[in-house]
Amino acid sequence: MKRMEKLRSLQLTKEARFGILLILPAFSILALVYIYPLIYNVDLSLSRWNLVPPTEKEYIGLQNYESLFSSDIFHKILGNTLFFTALSVPIEFFAGLGLALLLNKNIKGKNVVITILALPMMIAPVVGALSWRWLYAYDYGALNYLLSSIGIKPIVWTGDVNVAMYSVIIADAWITTPFMMLIIYAGLNMIPQERYEAAKIDGASSWQMFRYVTLPSLKSVLLVALMIRSIDAFTKLFDVVYVITGGGPAYVTEVLPTYTYKVGLRFFRLGSGAALAMITLMVTAIMIAAMMRVSKIGR
Repeated sequence: MKRMEKLRSLQLTKEARFGILLILPAFSILALVYIYPLIYNVDLSLSRWNLVPPTEKEYIGLQNYESLFSSDIFHKILGNTLFFTALSVPIEFFAGLGLALLLNKNIKGKNVVITILALPMMIAPVVGALSWRWLYAYDYGALNYLLSSIGIKPIVWTGDVNVAMYSVIIADAWITTPFMMLIIYAGLNMIPQERYEAAKIDGASSWQMFRYVTLPSLKSVLLVALMIRSIDAFTKLFDVVYVITGGGPAYVTEVLPTYTYKVGLRFFRLGSGAALAMITLMVTAIMIAAMMRVSKIGR
């Protein structure tokens, strides 16, 4: 009996070794592409290394982080990033939910409508941002032309400190709302129709069916959509912001991705740029942990 157990354990050991050999190439690629750059970035964030003017790499501990957290500019940029995420994600979420609910009804030409609504998501973000930059142009933009035609004074969409951030949010919402729409629409199609039929038999109204059937059935889909979009909004703002406003005016639309690019690759302060990237990663990790916590409480 003991001999059989020993043979089984040896067999499991061989299977485990074989499994490790199978995943080793994929893990090696993962380590090369993700883990090594992360370790290198942590090391770089603890150093002072400027390319202009050239300086030797010097380990300075947490001084890069201390200088950033004591900077008023950094506080403003972090606030801009959080404000953008807090405002743009709900707009895109509710717009996507509304469009998905409309598309879930029996309407003619539904596939054509879905294709048209999804077009902004299919084009490159830079192209979409350029389109909005032309729309926002003060002298020749379509929006100011329409305003002038009805007797309203043109607006400095990207140069006014009170308007610029909202202009960027509108452009971003146009580009990314289709993403939310498609995820929620796919979730709606997964809900069994028997639930709605049972609710109708019980005399439920449209609002009651939405509240007690649709929302509970979509809970996991909605949480995933919110999580993905929140992370994306916080970490991948570069294209839209850089193309439309370049981070101006006066840091009003500057966000962490664009500021990290400027510090690291325009001013060539590699240590500070790496520290900014690590701060972005840490804030993103906190956001993910908070959302996971909320999703567990919701269950």
